Amino acid sequence: MSLTEAASRLIAIYHEAPRAVRYTSDLRRWLVAQAALAFYFERRTDASCEDLTVTRLTEFAPLHQFASRNTIASYIAQMRQYKLFTERESPDKRLRPLALSEAAEHLIRNWFDSHMASLDRLDGGERLALSQADPRLLYYSHPPAARALIADPRWNDPPESVRTFTFTNLGSNVIHDLVARFPSGNTLSERCYVGELRPGDLASRYHVSRTQIVRVLNRARALGDIGWDGSQYGEKFWISARLIEDYRGWQAVKFEALSRSMSDACAQIYI
Repeated sequence: MSLTEAASRLIAIYHEAPRAVRYTSDLRRWLVAQAALAFYFERRTDASCEDLTVTRLTEFAPLHQFASRNTIASYIAQMRQYKLFTERESPDKRLRPLALSEAAEHLIRNWFDSHMASLDRLDGGERLALSQADPRLLYYSHPPAARALIADPRWNDPPESVRTFTFTNLGSNVIHDLVARFPSGNTLSERCYVGELRPGDLASRYHVSRTQIVRVLNRARALGDIGWDGSQYGEKFWISARLIEDYRGWQAVKFEALSRSMSDACAQIYI
């Protein structure tokens, strides 16, 4: 599995549902969304688990290091606006449980399967085929991986080079895009040249303002993680080896959690 390929798969998911993915690509929102999905899937596989509700999410202590209770509630309200979650009927009108929308389940399944495909490329496994043959594997695999990532500082508090991108409204999309430009198989050097990069092109691709893009790129540039040798914001764009290595290590934490949870889910379902 190449780093470029894995990053490209994540970009492809963005293009399936740009508005929703862009909103949840800020790492703090991503963590809240993953907690919500974990609660929902746990309830789906075990009727003794509590329903997914806004109150339950706001009281989930591991999220409080990233967002206040009010912020968590605001995030979920916005996710409902994007049709990721819907309110379902309940005998107890006070509960107001949430359900994952059909479109959102399709999106998270594609996200999960893209990671299974990348893992298969790494070790020749058959995770993708198993997932596509048995939809339950997503429901059993996702919650342990999500809980592990929410609790793991290697994921939730990435290196500064990565955090420059992921703790912004632009979220992870831009860093995926930058890393995907690095040719597979190329040897890392202090400056890894990837051709031309213009902020206006990125802004158009990810439906944000050029000013926002420039602000984030300038922060990364000040850290020495990106730059241009030619005219400003044009040709001879480079990415630092540090940024690529930090991104690789950060993504490895996620792949490790998903691989482990998939293995455990198979053992749980098929034994």
